[in-house]
Amino acid sequence: MPTYPRDVQTPFEPSSRMSAPFRMTGGITLPQSQTPRPRQRPIFSSPIPRNRQHLHQTSSPSSRLRAASTIGPRSITPIYESSSPLAARAHRSRLSLRPPSVRPPAADQASDGEQGEQDIDTLPEESSDVMNEIIMAIDMRDRGPKGSTLGCAYYIVLEEALYLLEDVAMAGVDLVETLLLHAQPTTVLISARASESLSQFLASGSQDVNGNRGAYILRNLNSVDFRYETGTNKLLELCLGMDGPQSMLYTTVVDDVVPEIADHHSRGSRQGQLMRLATFVNLNSHLTIGCAGAVLTDIQRRRTTHYLPNDPDALAFEIRSVQMFSLFNSMFVNADTLVSLQIMQPEYHPNSLQRGPTGSTSGAKEGLSVYGLFSHLAATPQGKLKLRRMFLQPSIDIQVIHERQMSISFFLRPSNADALCGIGRDLRKIKDMKYIVLLLRKGIDSIGRKISVGNSVWAMLQKFAAYSIQLRESLRSLPGAEMVGIVRKVIEVIDLFQIRQVGELITETIDFEQSVERGRTAIKQGVDADLDERKRNYDGMEHFLARVITTLRSTIPEWARKYLQNCIFFPQLGFLTVVSINPQTGKGNYDGEGLSDTWECMFVADGSAYYKNRQMKEMDEEFGDSYCMIIDREIEIIHQLAVTILEREAAIIAASEVLGELDSLLALATLCGRNKWTAPIVNDTNILHIVGGRHPLQELVTPSFIPNDCSMAGGTKNNVHEQEGTSISEASDGPLDSPSTVILTGPNHSGKSVYLKQVAIIVYLAHIGCFVPAEHAEIGLTDRILTRIATRESVARSESAFATDLRQVAFTMNFATRKSLIIIDEFGKGTNSQDGAGLLTAAIDHFTNLGADRPKLLVATHFHEILNDNFIAESANLQFAHMEIHMDLDAPTTQDQVTYLYQFVPGRSISSFGTRCAGMNGVDQAIVERAESFILQIEHHEDLEVACSKLSEDEAQQLGTAEAIARAFLEEDFSQPPKTVPASEANTWYRRKLEKILSSDSLV
Repeated sequence: MPTYPRDVQTPFEPSSRMSAPFRMTGGITLPQSQTPRPRQRPIFSSPIPRNRQHLHQTSSPSSRLRAASTIGPRSITPIYESSSPLAARAHRSRLSLRPPSVRPPAADQASDGEQGEQDIDTLPEESSDVMNEIIMAIDMRDRGPKGSTLGCAYYIVLEEALYLLEDVAMAGVDLVETLLLHAQPTTVLISARASESLSQFLASGSQDVNGNRGAYILRNLNSVDFRYETGTNKLLELCLGMDGPQSMLYTTVVDDVVPEIADHHSRGSRQGQLMRLATFVNLNSHLTIGCAGAVLTDIQRRRTTHYLPNDPDALAFEIRSVQMFSLFNSMFVNADTLVSLQIMQPEYHPNSLQRGPTGSTSGAKEGLSVYGLFSHLAATPQGKLKLRRMFLQPSIDIQVIHERQMSISFFLRPSNADALCGIGRDLRKIKDMKYIVLLLRKGIDSIGRKISVGNSVWAMLQKFAAYSIQLRESLRSLPGAEMVGIVRKVIEVIDLFQIRQVGELITETIDFEQSVERGRTAIKQGVDADLDERKRNYDGMEHFLARVITTLRSTIPEWARKYLQNCIFFPQLGFLTVVSINPQTGKGNYDGEGLSDTWECMFVADGSAYYKNRQMKEMDEEFGDSYCMIIDREIEIIHQLAVTILEREAAIIAASEVLGELDSLLALATLCGRNKWTAPIVNDTNILHIVGGRHPLQELVTPSFIPNDCSMAGGTKNNVHEQEGTSISEASDGPLDSPSTVILTGPNHSGKSVYLKQVAIIVYLAHIGCFVPAEHAEIGLTDRILTRIATRESVARSESAFATDLRQVAFTMNFATRKSLIIIDEFGKGTNSQDGAGLLTAAIDHFTNLGADRPKLLVATHFHEILNDNFIAESANLQFAHMEIHMDLDAPTTQDQVTYLYQFVPGRSISSFGTRCAGMNGVDQAIVERAESFILQIEHHEDLEVACSKLSEDEAQQLGTAEAIARAFLEEDFSQPPKTVPASEANTWYRRKLEKILSSDSLV
């Protein structure tokens, strides 16, 4: 049974206000209460066992791509479209599932629901630790010539799901970084025999011994925990998909024990269990199975260490589903691409002391990024999470992309504008029910640090039930709604009967007005007759105690009556008689003198002594601890209500998830309509055709933006269209003879990098299912976007900036396919010009000579020599282009000599005009002219060493004068003065000779 705190109530005292009469048997007779007795009726039923709670199953191509199989213990858990967890999680070093023991007083509680909604996202520190835990295990083995193989498994406490990665061959540290970015783990487990490169990389991002700096805790486990056999045994112990009697038993000759045929409840032989397990989990992913064993071992160790046997809090580490996933079910985007394209760009608090380890406590907010344009438009927590998953996992399922585009088009209809405003308002009232249900299962009825009725689990569930039904009906009433996938999904998934039952049960049971007054959850009148009777008796306590004190005064001596103040009731202490105390002795003025009764002083406080006598004891036996009995009964009723609500847990969570998906699509539609974006044509071809494309971020920070076109085509199977049997008109509306490689040149500041990024961002947005900033776009499915744009330097990496660039290009070469889009911006600038130009030329030649497997490649460079010397020749698959400028060398100022048009045009650029850019940015004119003279000499293949040694006229004249002085000095004889010169004038003689040499006459 969940435990609830018993609030300390102010004791009742007699007052002039008369409340409901109180009934008692004995020496005092009280009239009956005038409150009618309600009819007692049962409203609760027995709970459904956990192994019969099934989630609503939804089926879509995206779900088949996202998770190859999903299984749960004793039941098969359905697959949802966005099953992979990506939300940020908070972490604390100590694990605790118990609520805080110290709660703020009732006076500090918020009295309205709006305040409760503001505090719902502020989770209790001790409760949020485990619920936000994500435990990940990573293992990477060197396979010799085949490269390294990567395996990974991670467990999400909030979802109670274990995710297994398909083993990835030829993997590197870059893929590990991508996994960390997607899962955002709070704890990372590696084997004690892990490779040095993997250990160093994970250690660079982990927390230190004080819990600072990193985003996760890194732990080394015994290598035995990562064995394939260990993982297999742990997965078999979960009994995945093995519920119910078996129609046949699997046995083989290698089995040690053959089960009895008549035992229908037997799980069968080990080999049979493995055969059944292989239908759900890919057992050929050996490293991932070993990682799953490490995660399950760690979970078991935590439950054993931190919780007692049968502790209900240990339920947080249950595993209800297992899902296989692959990095390549969606478009592959690594961390370099996300940073370079500004897809996501968190900004951290400038004060490092205000930064937490991760998640909601990290102090980070989304900066100027593509995701940041949409994130604030999502109204619900689950909607923000769904939106983030969309951006981290662009889909390559055309049906999913088209359904999202149709949903956005439907929401952008002018006739639906008013209805969507109301839907948006209703969505803001809905919170994430996954966390609410988890609190309900743990017996916690308050959310956040500040306790208020509007912030309670019951208020959130009631609002969710009301607004989810209202949203369902609002969507259903829209014209043409039955043709939109997300609307059909909302109508199908939201179980009207069960959700309405949840709202009705809470409304009929919980008295929210009385809960606000009492500062705790209160039960409505009419739910339980016994509880109502106790409440009536308790409410009539003041009148009853007034009559008790009158009767008691009549039984004591007359001189003592003035010392008898009143009779009072304390919860857990019972009825007490209050007597004034003697200031000199500190004892009561009367303690039962003259009576056969014994008055026992319980305590002294506030100038009064509190006594327990025979009459008080009789009243305790007659009525007991009324307040505690009321609290206990209300706890029983609330527990029964929680059990009944949890029977509908699957329906509640499914409705919450589908409303989050609706919210994420509404956020996409809102920005697309506001910025007038258009729907791209996404098909199976390998063509990229954009007309009037714009950069979604750059156009926000510039007064005017020049749109540009892009037309490219990667390698195809039949060089006409991607799929056999598809006509050219159906396959593509764009040009099929477009080049696969475009080399872009042009001056500095001309917009080359912006052009490269805008093309990649448009492709990225199209695979999310969003509209794109372009007049028209036709985009073939792209499996990967690989970039070499920004160099992410870090002192934690023992490599130079150029080594980082080389690693990015090498990763691109190893993982690119013919359906990939590759962006390379100024590769080779980190070394000398000859080596850089040679490496860039070789890289371009590698991609263009892949034939039918060549990817789409966009390159920006300032190495004009590779073009001038025909190291790279223009062909049908390779095109030169540049960003156009207007030159006016006769302009009076340097700033006016170059005018940037920011227009993409075919052909090569004659120069990068770096000296002109230097002059425009404040470099001295003399330096600019000197640099231009050197550039001209280099172009004419002159020797710069000779040119730098040539003297000017002034320098030559100064050199001639110095030479004449030196020759005149050497012609003179300074051995000794003539004999005619006196010894006293010898120094004067030397001086006159030197003056003669330096005189102008001697130099002529």
